[in-house]
Amino acid sequence: MEAYRYELAQLPEVSSVSLSWEIPDGNNGGPIQLYRQGTNPAQAVITQGLSTDNQYAQTYNISLLAGAFFTPTYTPGDSSKIVINRATATALGYKSADDAIGKQVILAGGTAPFTIYGVTSDFHFGSMHDAVKPITFLNVNYNPYYRFFSIKLKPGDAQKSIAALQHKWSALMPDAPFEYHFVDDALAQLYQTEIQLKKASYIAGLLAIVIVLLGVLGLISLSIQKRTREIGIRKVLGASVPGIINLFLKEFLGVVLIACVVSCPLAYLIMHNWLNGYAYRINITGYPFLLSILLLTILTVVLITLQTIKAAVSNPVKSLRTE
Repeated sequence: MEAYRYELAQLPEVSSVSLSWEIPDGNNGGPIQLYRQGTNPAQAVITQGLSTDNQYAQTYNISLLAGAFFTPTYTPGDSSKIVINRATATALGYKSADDAIGKQVILAGGTAPFTIYGVTSDFHFGSMHDAVKPITFLNVNYNPYYRFFSIKLKPGDAQKSIAALQHKWSALMPDAPFEYHFVDDALAQLYQTEIQLKKASYIAGLLAIVIVLLGVLGLISLSIQKRTREIGIRKVLGASVPGIINLFLKEFLGVVLIACVVSCPLAYLIMHNWLNGYAYRINITGYPFLLSILLLTILTVVLITLQTIKAAVSNPVKSLRTE
């Protein structure tokens, strides 16, 4: 399979190829317990075990903090080497990534020591609901279980690149079906609930804005209709058009202010509780609330002005005759 991996990697449309048991979609091959050589096995650290080859870090852009991700070309010695992430190095008690390189660790249930050959930065193997967990990479040649070829394509026509891959695949493994999917689709499954919530929020938000604007429009129209004679009397007594508009603005902007005072704390509490379900999250600031209040106020002012100005500029004699 490593020979096939090499052949696929030689295609001009391909940037890199990796052979592994797992892809970073949250599903790993099971836990691996390891402890430092010379320490009590009861102090073993539980990590996620990943079975990969030496091209995995390059294919998935996993950065290295120290050492290397196995050797560039597989050698039998790689079977006794492991690569860990920073969370594992910290859990094992190493002060830094460089301090972990070359140290001996033992897998629970085994006797032969493994040498830490590389330390990667922490990365999300699963959803951001959970904190980054300790990870241990075993070379796929040591533990010959594999399910996936991870292929990074070069920029260009994706369908043309897939067609070239399929042709090469058929030549290398004519009895194996060519099945593929994109990693971003696998990642989307991790956040399917959030994606659905996002769509529902957009729809609900749009409907809420429409309902609010219709409500404000109806209230203004009703208020103007009831106070048409009052508007005429005020104009006769010398009231200006801006003054009449301000009269209605003061009345309705007060209602807007009360609505904001009630809704903003409730929205903050709901969002804060929702975000607490994630190990990695943003901090809520006052910016979205201020922006919402500003937009709602502007829309309300525009509606009030457009509705009021028609009644304010009309002939006061006609206004007085409405009742």
